[in-house]
Amino acid sequence: MSVGSFPADPAFPQLKIATDPALMKQTFRTHLRPVGGKVYDIEACRFIRLRYRQGSRCFLLYTLRLVEPDTGRERDVQVTGLIYAQKNKAEQTWRKLQATDPHQEIPDGWLTFEPVSFVPELGMLVQVFPYDHRLPALPVLAAGQPPELEPVLLGRFGPGDWRIGAWNVEPVRYRDQGAVLRYTAKARNAATGGRREKSFYVKVYRHEEGEQTYQTLLALWRRASANGEGFSVVRPLAYLSELRALILEEAPGTPLDQILLRERDTTGAVRRVAQALAAFNQGDAPATTQQHLLADQVAVLERAGRVLGWACPQMRVEVESIIEGVSAGLEDVPLRLTHRDLSPDHIFVDGECTIFIDLDSLAKADPVLDPAHLLVRLAKPAQFSMPRERGRAAAWEFAEEYFAQVPGAWQERLPFHYAGTLLKAAYGVFRRQAPDWPERIATLLDEAKASLAGRVW
Repeated sequence: MSVGSFPADPAFPQLKIATDPALMKQTFRTHLRPVGGKVYDIEACRFIRLRYRQGSRCFLLYTLRLVEPDTGRERDVQVTGLIYAQKNKAEQTWRKLQATDPHQEIPDGWLTFEPVSFVPELGMLVQVFPYDHRLPALPVLAAGQPPELEPVLLGRFGPGDWRIGAWNVEPVRYRDQGAVLRYTAKARNAATGGRREKSFYVKVYRHEEGEQTYQTLLALWRRASANGEGFSVVRPLAYLSELRALILEEAPGTPLDQILLRERDTTGAVRRVAQALAAFNQGDAPATTQQHLLADQVAVLERAGRVLGWACPQMRVEVESIIEGVSAGLEDVPLRLTHRDLSPDHIFVDGECTIFIDLDSLAKADPVLDPAHLLVRLAKPAQFSMPRERGRAAAWEFAEEYFAQVPGAWQERLPFHYAGTLLKAAYGVFRRQAPDWPERIATLLDEAKASLAGRVW
Protein backbone atom coordinates (compact mmCIF):
# COMPACT_ATOMS: atom_id res chain seq x y z
CA MET A 1 0.00 0.00 0.00
CA SER A 2 1.41 3.35 -0.99
CA VAL A 3 1.15 6.35 1.29
CA GLY A 4 -0.99 8.19 -1.23
CA SER A 5 -3.65 5.48 -1.29
CA PHE A 6 -4.75 6.03 2.30
CA PRO A 7 -7.81 8.27 2.81
CA ALA A 8 -7.28 11.67 4.39
CA ASP A 9 -8.86 12.81 7.64
CA PRO A 10 -8.12 16.34 8.88
CA ALA A 11 -8.47 15.09 12.48
CA PHE A 12 -5.69 12.52 11.90
CA PRO A 13 -3.29 13.93 9.29
CA GLN A 14 -0.54 11.60 10.57
CA LEU A 15 -2.43 8.48 9.45
CA LYS A 16 -0.79 8.50 6.02
CA ILE A 17 2.58 8.02 7.69
CA ALA A 18 1.35 5.83 10.54
CA THR A 19 -0.10 3.27 8.11
CA ASP A 20 3.03 3.04 5.96
CA PRO A 21 5.25 0.18 7.23
CA ALA A 22 8.47 1.47 5.64
CA LEU A 23 8.10 4.92 7.17
CA MET A 24 7.11 3.49 10.54
CA LYS A 25 10.15 1.20 10.58
CA GLN A 26 12.34 4.29 10.45
CA THR A 27 10.16 6.03 13.04
CA PHE A 28 10.49 3.13 15.47
CA ARG A 29 14.23 2.93 14.86
CA THR A 30 14.45 6.57 15.91
CA HIS A 31 12.14 6.58 18.91
CA LEU A 32 12.19 3.13 20.55
CA ARG A 33 14.95 2.84 23.14
CA PRO A 34 16.26 -0.62 24.13
CA VAL A 35 16.43 -1.45 27.85
CA GLY A 36 18.91 -3.43 29.90
CA GLY A 37 21.90 -2.60 27.74
CA LYS A 38 20.49 -4.59 24.81
CA VAL A 39 20.91 -3.68 21.17
CA TYR A 40 18.34 -4.47 18.50
CA ASP A 41 18.08 -3.80 14.81
CA ILE A 42 14.49 -3.36 13.60
CA GLU A 43 14.77 -5.40 10.42
CA ALA A 44 11.13 -5.18 9.34
CA CYS A 45 7.83 -3.60 10.28
CA ARG A 46 4.41 -5.01 9.38
CA PHE A 47 1.25 -2.99 9.80
CA ILE A 48 -1.32 -5.45 11.18
CA ARG A 49 -4.51 -3.68 12.17
CA LEU A 50 -6.27 -0.35 12.39
CA ARG A 51 -9.23 0.61 14.55
CA TYR A 52 -10.49 3.99 13.43
CA ARG A 53 -12.93 6.00 15.53
CA GLN A 54 -13.88 9.07 13.61
CA GLY A 55 -13.32 12.24 15.58
CA SER A 56 -11.93 10.36 18.59
CA ARG A 57 -8.86 8.14 18.29
CA CYS A 58 -7.09 5.52 16.19
CA PHE A 59 -5.50 2.29 17.37
CA LEU A 60 -2.73 0.85 15.19
CA LEU A 61 -1.01 -2.51 15.66
CA TYR A 62 2.42 -3.38 14.25
CA THR A 63 4.73 -6.37 14.38
CA LEU A 64 8.44 -5.61 14.44
CA ARG A 65 11.08 -8.17 13.48
CA LEU A 66 14.07 -7.60 15.77
CA VAL A 67 17.60 -8.91 15.26
CA GLU A 68 20.31 -8.92 17.93
CA PRO A 69 23.47 -7.94 16.02
CA ASP A 70 25.80 -9.82 18.39
CA THR A 71 24.00 -13.17 18.30
CA GLY A 72 21.89 -12.99 15.16
CA ARG A 73 18.87 -14.02 17.24
CA GLU A 74 15.53 -12.92 15.78
CA ARG A 75 12.25 -12.27 17.52
CA ASP A 76 8.91 -10.60 16.77
CA VAL A 77 7.50 -7.92 19.03
CA GLN A 78 4.07 -6.34 18.83
CA VAL A 79 3.81 -2.59 19.17
CA THR A 80 0.69 -0.45 19.38
CA GLY A 81 0.27 3.17 18.45
CA LEU A 82 -2.50 5.43 19.73
CA ILE A 83 -3.27 8.78 18.15
CA TYR A 84 -6.02 11.09 19.32
CA ALA A 85 -8.11 13.78 17.69
CA GLN A 86 -7.75 15.84 20.89
CA LYS A 87 -4.58 17.89 20.71
CA ASN A 88 -1.76 16.94 23.13
CA LYS A 89 -3.72 14.03 24.63
CA ALA A 90 -1.14 11.43 23.56
CA GLU A 91 1.70 13.40 25.14
CA GLN A 92 -0.27 14.04 28.34
CA THR A 93 -1.08 10.32 28.63
CA TRP A 94 2.58 9.43 28.06
CA ARG A 95 3.73 11.75 30.84
CA LYS A 96 1.21 10.27 33.28
CA LEU A 97 2.29 6.74 32.43
CA GLN A 98 5.97 7.60 32.79
CA ALA A 99 5.29 8.53 36.42
CA THR A 100 3.92 5.03 37.18
CA ASP A 101 7.20 3.17 36.43
CA PRO A 102 5.88 1.00 33.58
CA HIS A 103 8.85 -1.43 33.85
CA GLN A 104 7.93 -2.82 37.24
CA GLU A 105 5.50 -5.60 36.25
CA ILE A 106 7.10 -6.69 32.99
CA PRO A 107 9.07 -9.99 33.09
CA ASP A 108 12.70 -9.68 32.02
CA GLY A 109 12.17 -12.11 29.17
CA TRP A 110 9.61 -9.80 27.62
CA LEU A 111 11.56 -6.55 27.98
CA THR A 112 12.98 -5.22 24.72
CA PHE A 113 12.30 -1.48 24.44
CA GLU A 114 11.00 1.10 26.86
CA PRO A 115 7.40 -0.05 27.51
CA VAL A 116 5.85 3.29 26.57
CA SER A 117 7.14 6.07 24.34
CA PHE A 118 5.94 9.22 22.61
CA VAL A 119 6.53 10.14 18.96
CA PRO A 120 6.09 13.93 18.85
CA GLU A 121 6.01 14.36 15.07
CA LEU A 122 3.06 11.94 14.88
CA GLY A 123 1.44 12.80 18.21
CA MET A 124 1.50 9.06 18.86
CA LEU A 125 1.60 7.13 22.12
CA VAL A 126 3.57 3.90 21.54
CA GLN A 127 3.34 0.81 23.77
CA VAL A 128 5.47 -2.33 23.50
CA PHE A 129 3.83 -5.66 24.29
CA PRO A 130 3.04 -6.83 26.94
CA TYR A 131 2.66 -3.30 28.30
CA ASP A 132 -0.77 -1.76 27.67
CA HIS A 133 -2.12 0.84 30.06
CA ARG A 134 -5.69 -0.26 29.25
CA LEU A 135 -4.81 -3.88 30.14
CA PRO A 136 -2.83 -3.43 33.37
CA ALA A 137 -2.92 -7.16 34.20
CA LEU A 138 -1.33 -8.21 30.90
CA PRO A 139 2.33 -8.01 32.07
CA VAL A 140 1.45 -9.96 35.24
CA LEU A 141 -0.24 -12.72 33.26
CA ALA A 142 2.57 -12.79 30.70
CA ALA A 143 4.93 -13.65 33.56
CA GLY A 144 3.07 -16.97 34.06
CA GLN A 145 0.09 -18.33 35.90
CA PRO A 146 -0.79 -16.48 39.14
CA PRO A 147 -0.37 -18.58 42.33
CA GLU A 148 -4.13 -18.80 42.93
CA LEU A 149 -4.61 -20.35 39.50
CA GLU A 150 -2.19 -23.30 39.78
CA PRO A 151 -4.53 -25.60 41.78
CA VAL A 152 -7.29 -25.05 39.21
CA LEU A 153 -5.03 -25.93 36.30
CA LEU A 154 -3.36 -28.86 38.06
CA GLY A 155 -6.79 -30.36 38.65
CA ARG A 156 -7.25 -30.71 34.88
CA PHE A 157 -4.37 -33.20 34.62
CA GLY A 158 -6.48 -35.87 36.27
CA PRO A 159 -6.16 -37.80 39.55
CA GLY A 160 -2.78 -38.08 41.19
CA ASP A 161 -0.01 -35.92 42.55
CA TRP A 162 0.77 -33.80 39.51
CA ARG A 163 3.55 -31.23 39.69
CA ILE A 164 4.34 -28.59 37.10
CA GLY A 165 7.86 -28.69 35.75
CA ALA A 166 7.68 -25.72 33.44
CA TRP A 167 5.23 -23.15 32.06
CA ASN A 168 5.43 -21.64 28.61
CA VAL A 169 3.51 -18.44 27.87
CA GLU A 170 2.91 -17.15 24.36
CA PRO A 171 0.61 -14.48 22.93
CA VAL A 172 -2.11 -15.79 20.62
CA ARG A 173 -4.07 -12.62 19.87
CA TYR A 174 -3.75 -8.97 20.75
CA ARG A 175 -6.32 -6.33 19.90
CA ASP A 176 -7.42 -2.96 21.21
CA GLN A 177 -10.18 -4.62 23.26
CA GLY A 178 -8.10 -7.39 24.88
CA ALA A 179 -5.54 -10.13 24.51
CA VAL A 180 -5.28 -13.91 24.56
CA LEU A 181 -2.35 -15.85 26.00
CA ARG A 182 -1.66 -19.58 25.73
CA TYR A 183 -0.29 -21.28 28.83
CA THR A 184 1.34 -24.64 28.16
CA ALA A 185 2.30 -26.70 31.20
CA LYS A 186 4.50 -29.78 31.38
CA ALA A 187 3.59 -31.82 34.44
CA ARG A 188 4.87 -35.00 36.09
CA ASN A 189 2.94 -37.39 38.32
CA ALA A 190 5.07 -37.76 41.44
CA ALA A 191 3.64 -41.20 42.22
CA THR A 192 3.77 -42.87 38.79
CA GLY A 193 6.36 -40.81 36.96
CA GLY A 194 3.87 -40.22 34.15
CA ARG A 195 4.20 -37.01 32.15
CA ARG A 196 1.56 -34.89 30.45
CA GLU A 197 1.39 -31.61 28.61
CA LYS A 198 -1.73 -29.45 28.55
CA SER A 199 -2.57 -26.01 27.23
CA PHE A 200 -4.93 -23.41 28.63
CA TYR A 201 -6.03 -20.05 27.31
CA VAL A 202 -6.17 -16.77 29.20
CA LYS A 203 -8.40 -14.03 27.82
CA VAL A 204 -7.59 -10.60 29.22
CA TYR A 205 -10.34 -7.97 29.08
CA ARG A 206 -10.36 -4.20 29.33
CA HIS A 207 -13.57 -4.20 31.34
CA GLU A 208 -15.59 -6.67 33.40
CA GLU A 209 -17.44 -8.33 30.50
CA GLY A 210 -15.32 -11.43 31.10
CA GLU A 211 -17.37 -12.18 34.22
CA GLN A 212 -20.60 -12.40 32.21
CA THR A 213 -18.89 -14.50 29.53
CA TYR A 214 -17.67 -16.89 32.22
CA GLN A 215 -21.12 -17.33 33.78
CA THR A 216 -22.78 -17.85 30.40
CA LEU A 217 -20.16 -20.33 29.20
CA LEU A 218 -20.34 -22.26 32.45
CA ALA A 219 -24.12 -22.62 32.16
CA LEU A 220 -23.88 -23.76 28.54
CA TRP A 221 -21.04 -26.19 29.21
CA ARG A 222 -22.83 -27.80 32.17
CA ARG A 223 -26.06 -28.16 30.23
CA ALA A 224 -24.33 -29.66 27.20
CA SER A 225 -22.35 -32.08 29.39
CA ALA A 226 -25.50 -33.24 31.17
CA ASN A 227 -27.73 -33.56 28.11
CA GLY A 228 -25.36 -34.87 25.44
CA GLU A 229 -26.76 -32.49 22.82
CA GLY A 230 -24.15 -33.14 20.11
CA PHE A 231 -22.54 -29.77 20.71
CA SER A 232 -20.71 -28.08 23.52
CA VAL A 233 -18.72 -24.95 24.23
CA VAL A 234 -15.14 -24.52 25.36
CA ARG A 235 -14.91 -25.25 29.08
CA PRO A 236 -14.39 -22.21 31.34
CA LEU A 237 -12.23 -22.93 34.37
CA ALA A 238 -12.13 -19.66 36.30
CA TYR A 239 -12.55 -15.92 36.16
CA LEU A 240 -10.06 -13.75 38.06
CA SER A 241 -11.88 -10.47 38.62
CA GLU A 242 -8.82 -8.61 39.97
CA LEU A 243 -6.98 -9.38 36.71
CA ARG A 244 -10.04 -9.31 34.43
CA ALA A 245 -8.90 -12.67 33.10
CA LEU A 246 -10.99 -15.60 31.92
CA ILE A 247 -9.27 -19.00 32.04
CA LEU A 248 -10.35 -21.59 29.46
CA GLU A 249 -9.46 -25.19 28.84
CA GLU A 250 -8.13 -26.02 25.39
CA ALA A 251 -10.96 -27.25 23.16
CA PRO A 252 -10.66 -30.90 22.11
CA GLY A 253 -10.78 -31.99 18.49
CA THR A 254 -9.74 -30.29 15.25
CA PRO A 255 -10.74 -26.82 14.01
CA LEU A 256 -13.08 -26.90 11.04
CA ASP A 257 -10.73 -24.77 8.93
CA GLN A 258 -7.98 -27.38 9.31
CA ILE A 259 -10.40 -30.16 8.37
CA LEU A 260 -11.37 -28.29 5.21
CA LEU A 261 -7.74 -27.71 4.28
CA ARG A 262 -6.32 -31.15 5.06
CA GLU A 263 -8.98 -33.81 4.61
CA ARG A 264 -10.25 -35.08 1.26
CA ASP A 265 -13.79 -35.91 2.30
CA THR A 266 -15.24 -33.18 4.51
CA THR A 267 -18.94 -33.85 3.94
CA GLY A 268 -19.51 -35.69 7.21
CA ALA A 269 -17.77 -33.06 9.32
CA VAL A 270 -19.55 -30.16 7.62
CA ARG A 271 -22.98 -31.74 8.02
CA ARG A 272 -22.35 -32.57 11.69
CA VAL A 273 -21.37 -28.94 12.25
CA ALA A 274 -24.58 -27.81 10.54
CA GLN A 275 -26.67 -30.09 12.74
CA ALA A 276 -24.84 -28.90 15.86
CA LEU A 277 -25.29 -25.23 15.01
CA ALA A 278 -28.98 -25.77 14.30
CA ALA A 279 -29.36 -27.37 17.74
CA PHE A 280 -27.29 -24.59 19.34
CA ASN A 281 -29.40 -21.84 17.73
CA GLN A 282 -32.64 -23.52 18.83
CA GLY A 283 -31.48 -24.12 22.40
CA ASP A 284 -32.36 -22.05 25.43
CA ALA A 285 -30.12 -19.13 26.24
CA PRO A 286 -28.77 -18.83 29.81
CA ALA A 287 -30.27 -16.05 31.91
CA THR A 288 -27.02 -14.08 31.75
CA THR A 289 -27.12 -13.80 27.94
CA GLN A 290 -27.44 -10.26 26.61
CA GLN A 291 -29.84 -9.25 23.82
CA HIS A 292 -28.84 -8.09 20.34
CA LEU A 293 -31.87 -6.61 18.59
CA LEU A 294 -32.37 -5.72 14.94
CA ALA A 295 -31.73 -2.07 15.83
CA ASP A 296 -28.38 -3.11 17.32
CA GLN A 297 -27.50 -5.04 14.18
CA VAL A 298 -28.34 -2.07 11.96
CA ALA A 299 -26.21 0.16 14.20
CA VAL A 300 -23.26 -2.23 13.70
CA LEU A 301 -23.69 -1.98 9.92
CA GLU A 302 -23.99 1.81 10.05
CA ARG A 303 -20.74 2.11 12.04
CA ALA A 304 -18.98 -0.10 9.51
CA GLY A 305 -20.59 1.88 6.69
CA ARG A 306 -19.32 5.20 8.00
CA VAL A 307 -15.73 3.94 8.01
CA LEU A 308 -16.07 2.35 4.57
CA GLY A 309 -17.61 5.56 3.22
CA TRP A 310 -14.59 7.47 4.49
CA ALA A 311 -12.05 4.87 3.33
CA CYS A 312 -13.67 4.41 -0.10
CA PRO A 313 -15.68 7.57 -0.87
CA GLN A 314 -16.33 6.34 -4.41
CA MET A 315 -18.27 3.43 -2.90
CA ARG A 316 -20.24 5.42 -0.31
CA VAL A 317 -23.53 5.28 -2.25
CA GLU A 318 -23.21 1.49 -2.67
CA VAL A 319 -22.53 1.04 1.03
CA GLU A 320 -25.55 3.12 2.02
CA SER A 321 -27.72 1.22 -0.45
CA ILE A 322 -26.67 -2.14 1.00
CA ILE A 323 -27.46 -1.01 4.55
CA GLU A 324 -30.85 0.26 3.43
CA GLY A 325 -31.56 -3.05 1.65
CA VAL A 326 -30.62 -5.12 4.69
CA SER A 327 -32.73 -2.94 7.01
CA ALA A 328 -35.74 -3.05 4.70
CA GLY A 329 -35.58 -6.82 4.31
CA LEU A 330 -35.49 -7.69 8.00
CA GLU A 331 -37.84 -7.26 10.92
CA ASP A 332 -37.73 -8.12 14.59
CA VAL A 333 -38.03 -11.86 15.15
CA PRO A 334 -37.96 -14.12 18.23
CA LEU A 335 -34.45 -14.01 19.64
CA ARG A 336 -32.47 -17.21 20.00
CA LEU A 337 -29.02 -18.25 21.18
CA THR A 338 -26.55 -16.81 18.66
CA HIS A 339 -22.73 -16.91 18.50
CA ARG A 340 -22.51 -13.75 16.33
CA ASP A 341 -18.85 -14.25 15.34
CA LEU A 342 -18.84 -17.69 13.80
CA SER A 343 -15.99 -18.76 11.53
CA PRO A 344 -14.35 -22.12 10.72
CA ASP A 345 -11.60 -21.58 13.29
CA HIS A 346 -14.22 -21.03 16.02
CA ILE A 347 -15.62 -24.55 15.50
CA PHE A 348 -13.89 -27.73 16.69
CA VAL A 349 -14.95 -31.21 15.62
CA ASP A 350 -14.25 -34.00 18.12
CA GLY A 351 -15.76 -37.23 16.83
CA GLU A 352 -19.53 -36.77 16.92
CA CYS A 353 -19.35 -33.64 19.07
CA THR A 354 -18.97 -30.05 17.84
CA ILE A 355 -17.42 -27.50 20.19
CA PHE A 356 -17.85 -23.74 19.77
CA ILE A 357 -15.18 -21.33 21.03
CA ASP A 358 -14.69 -17.53 21.15
CA LEU A 359 -18.16 -16.74 22.47
CA ASP A 360 -17.54 -13.19 23.69
CA SER A 361 -20.19 -11.87 21.25
CA LEU A 362 -22.79 -14.47 22.31
CA ALA A 363 -26.28 -13.01 22.55
CA LYS A 364 -29.96 -13.63 22.14
CA ALA A 365 -30.34 -12.43 18.56
CA ASP A 366 -31.66 -13.39 15.14
CA PRO A 367 -30.04 -16.84 14.86
CA VAL A 368 -29.63 -16.55 11.05
CA LEU A 369 -26.65 -14.30 11.80
CA ASP A 370 -24.67 -17.47 12.56
CA PRO A 371 -25.11 -19.36 9.28
CA ALA A 372 -24.62 -16.06 7.42
CA HIS A 373 -21.25 -15.48 9.11
CA LEU A 374 -20.06 -19.01 8.50
CA LEU A 375 -21.26 -19.14 4.88
CA VAL A 376 -19.43 -15.91 4.02
CA ARG A 377 -16.20 -17.38 5.31
CA LEU A 378 -16.75 -20.64 3.44
CA ALA A 379 -18.14 -19.30 0.16
CA LYS A 380 -15.62 -16.46 -0.21
CA PRO A 381 -12.39 -18.43 0.17
CA ALA A 382 -10.31 -15.84 -1.70
CA GLN A 383 -10.93 -13.50 1.23
CA PHE A 384 -10.26 -16.11 3.91
CA SER A 385 -7.33 -18.29 2.71
CA MET A 386 -9.24 -21.40 1.69
CA PRO A 387 -9.24 -23.22 -1.68
CA ARG A 388 -12.15 -21.85 -3.69
CA GLU A 389 -13.87 -25.04 -4.79
CA ARG A 390 -13.54 -26.70 -1.41
CA GLY A 391 -14.92 -23.66 0.39
CA ARG A 392 -17.92 -23.32 -1.92
CA ALA A 393 -18.70 -27.03 -1.77
CA ALA A 394 -18.59 -26.92 2.03
CA ALA A 395 -20.86 -23.84 2.02
CA TRP A 396 -23.55 -25.60 -0.04
CA GLU A 397 -23.37 -28.75 2.08
CA PHE A 398 -23.61 -26.73 5.26
CA ALA A 399 -26.55 -24.63 4.03
CA GLU A 400 -28.48 -27.66 2.80
CA GLU A 401 -28.12 -29.49 6.12
CA TYR A 402 -28.60 -26.49 8.40
CA PHE A 403 -31.80 -25.19 6.82
CA ALA A 404 -33.27 -28.68 6.80
CA GLN A 405 -33.02 -28.59 10.62
CA VAL A 406 -34.57 -25.17 11.35
CA PRO A 407 -37.89 -23.38 10.64
CA GLY A 408 -38.39 -22.53 6.98
CA ALA A 409 -38.72 -18.80 7.64
CA TRP A 410 -35.08 -18.70 8.70
CA GLN A 411 -33.82 -19.33 5.18
CA GLU A 412 -35.89 -16.43 3.84
CA ARG A 413 -33.82 -14.04 6.00
CA LEU A 414 -30.47 -15.44 4.86
CA PRO A 415 -29.91 -13.18 1.80
CA PHE A 416 -30.24 -10.07 3.97
CA HIS A 417 -27.98 -11.29 6.77
CA TYR A 418 -25.53 -12.62 4.19
CA ALA A 419 -25.33 -9.17 2.58
CA GLY A 420 -24.86 -7.52 5.97
CA THR A 421 -22.10 -9.95 6.86
CA LEU A 422 -20.31 -9.22 3.57
CA LEU A 423 -20.44 -5.52 4.43
CA LYS A 424 -18.86 -6.23 7.82
CA ALA A 425 -16.26 -8.42 6.11
CA ALA A 426 -15.39 -5.49 3.84
CA TYR A 427 -14.90 -3.35 6.93
CA GLY A 428 -12.62 -6.05 8.34
CA VAL A 429 -10.52 -6.04 5.16
CA PHE A 430 -9.93 -2.32 5.65
CA ARG A 431 -9.12 -2.70 9.35
CA ARG A 432 -6.52 -5.38 8.57
CA GLN A 433 -5.17 -3.24 5.71
CA ALA A 434 -5.03 -6.35 3.55
CA PRO A 435 -3.09 -6.01 0.28
CA ASP A 436 -5.25 -4.46 -2.47
CA TRP A 437 -7.92 -3.66 0.10
CA PRO A 438 -9.92 -1.26 -2.12
CA GLU A 439 -10.34 -3.98 -4.76
CA ARG A 440 -11.26 -6.58 -2.15
CA ILE A 441 -13.83 -4.27 -0.62
CA ALA A 442 -15.36 -3.62 -4.04
CA THR A 443 -15.67 -7.38 -4.66
CA LEU A 444 -17.39 -7.96 -1.32
CA LEU A 445 -19.81 -5.09 -1.89
CA ASP A 446 -20.71 -6.50 -5.31
CA GLU A 447 -21.47 -9.85 -3.66
CA ALA A 448 -23.62 -8.11 -1.05
CA LYS A 449 -25.66 -6.40 -3.77
CA ALA A 450 -26.06 -9.73 -5.56
CA SER A 451 -27.32 -11.33 -2.35
CA LEU A 452 -29.94 -8.62 -1.88
CA ALA A 453 -31.01 -9.22 -5.47
CA GLY A 454 -31.46 -12.93 -4.76
CA ARG A 455 -28.54 -14.09 -6.88
CA VAL A 456 -26.45 -15.88 -4.22
CA TRP A 457 -28.63 -18.00 -1.95
